[in-house]
Amino acid sequence: MTTQELTGAILIRIKKFSLLIILAGILAGAALVFYALQKPVTYTSKATIFPLTSGGESSGASSAISALLGNGEGSKNFSDEASINIIELAQSRTTSEEVAAIRDSSRGNKTIAELLVKDINDHRSFLEPEISMPTNETALITWAGQILKSGLSATINKNNSFVLSYTGRSPELVRTISYGFIDKISTFYIDLKREKAKRDFEFASSKVDSLRRVMSSKDAQLINIDKRTMFTNTSKLEYRVPTENLIADKQMIRQQYASAVANQQNAAYKLQKATPVIKVLDKPEPPYLVEHKSPVIYGLLGFFGGIILMAALLISGLILKYLKEETSKALFATGNIKKDSTTVTSL
Repeated sequence: MTTQELTGAILIRIKKFSLLIILAGILAGAALVFYALQKPVTYTSKATIFPLTSGGESSGASSAISALLGNGEGSKNFSDEASINIIELAQSRTTSEEVAAIRDSSRGNKTIAELLVKDINDHRSFLEPEISMPTNETALITWAGQILKSGLSATINKNNSFVLSYTGRSPELVRTISYGFIDKISTFYIDLKREKAKRDFEFASSKVDSLRRVMSSKDAQLINIDKRTMFTNTSKLEYRVPTENLIADKQMIRQQYASAVANQQNAAYKLQKATPVIKVLDKPEPPYLVEHKSPVIYGLLGFFGGIILMAALLISGLILKYLKEETSKALFATGNIKKDSTTVTSL
C-alpha cells in the first residue's frame, strides 16, 4: 500500500463512519458541558503574612521569619520553645472550626458556618443540590470546618513568607473568612510565644503581692506593740525583743521584696520582648482570582476532541496495516541484498 492509497483509504473510512464520528463528538461535548455546569464560579484570595520581632530575639530578619515559618534549624517550627508547624496549624481542624464559629456583626451576628450554608445555596451550580441547614450547632460547625479546610491553601514561598489562600463562592464571604484565618493563626502564634514569659510574669507578680502583704502584716504588728507599750518601759526584754525581731523580719522581707520587684520588672520586659507583631504584607482584598468554567468553551473542546479521538480510533487499523507492510518490505529488501552479495562472493 502506497502513501496515496493510504490517504484514500483513510478518507473513505472517515466518510463511511462520519455519523459515528460526529455522534462521538456530541457525546464528548455534552459530557464536558455537564462537568462545567457542576463547577460554580469561585474567588480565591491571597494574603502574605510576616512577623515583626525584636532584634534580640534572633540574629537577623531571616532568623525572625524562620522562627515563625520554621526554616533552618528546627525546620518548619515557630521557634525552639514552641515547636509547631505553621502550615499544619493553618490547615488543622481546630483552626477551621474556630473560624467557622466566628460571628459577623455586620451580617446579623451570624456565624461563619451559617453564612457559609447560605452562600453555597445562593451560588450553587446548575446541577448541585441545595444544602439543608444542620439543626445541631456542633454539627454545623463541624461541617463548616470541613468546607473551610478544603478551600484553604497554606504555603511558604521562596522568600520565606507565609502565604495563605482561600477559595470560596462569593467575594464578600471570602474576604471575611480570610481575615478570620489570619486572626486565629496570629492569635495562636502570639499566645504561644508569650506563654512562658507570661507565666514568669504572673509568678513574679504574685510573689511581689505576697511579700507586700507580709510587710503590711509586720507593720500592723509593730503598730499594735507600740500601742500596747504606751506609758511603759520599752527597754524591758519582754517588749524590746519582739520589736527587734519584727524589725529584723521586716528588713529581710524588704530585701526579698526589692528582689521580687526587680524580677517582676525583668519578667515584664521579657514578656514585652517575647510578644511578636504579626504584619499582613498583602491583605486578602479584591480583586480576587476568578475561576469560571464556561459550558460553551468546554462543549466545543469536548466536541472537537471527541471527533479527533473517534477518527483516530477508526483509522488506527489502516495505519497499523500500512506500517506492517512497510516494515516487511524493508526487512525483505535487506534480506535480498544480503543473499545477492553472498552469491556474487561465492562465484
